[in-house]
Amino acid sequence: MERIIAGRFQTKDGADAVAASISQYTDAVNICIFHNNPPGQHDVVAEGGDMSIDPGADGAGQSAAGAAVAAGLTAGAIGALGGPVAALAAAATGAYVGSLAGALNGLGNHEEKPEPRPAGIILAVRIVNPLHEQRVIAALQAEGAMDIEQAEGEWRDGDWTDFNPVATPRLVENASP
Repeated sequence: MERIIAGRFQTKDGADAVAASISQYTDAVNICIFHNNPPGQHDVVAEGGDMSIDPGADGAGQSAAGAAVAAGLTAGAIGALGGPVAALAAAATGAYVGSLAGALNGLGNHEEKPEPRPAGIILAVRIVNPLHEQRVIAALQAEGAMDIEQAEGEWRDGDWTDFNPVATPRLVENASP
């Protein structure tokens, strides 16, 4: 595994400027510039996209079912006082309203998850000489790189071959522009 420092840019011009400045002390084969697609557009799963299920919708079905049953039974019991037709209508209406309320209540009520890696131009540098790591970070900062990260990865023929677009980046501390 290779030590890699990378930064995200909004434009290729910024990445090119850093590549030009660090080429003074590292070979071009240690510099890789590529585009990272927006979250959800990486075709990681067979159906397309990045995940097999929307994490914000996780648990909404269970919440909807529970609320529908509770509301349907309550409405049915109340409606039983008005006769069988009123009981069925009240139970159906209660189940529908309960499932809607339960689904809405179940959406997005999850623990905080790390933000997905944003889209942009990525400049990645394989750190061959550990003495150059801080120089690379400083060059990224000077050109306004966002999300400067550190990684261990596979580097082959000038490319970061095992870059994972959906992984949460391990940001370099004190490296914000």
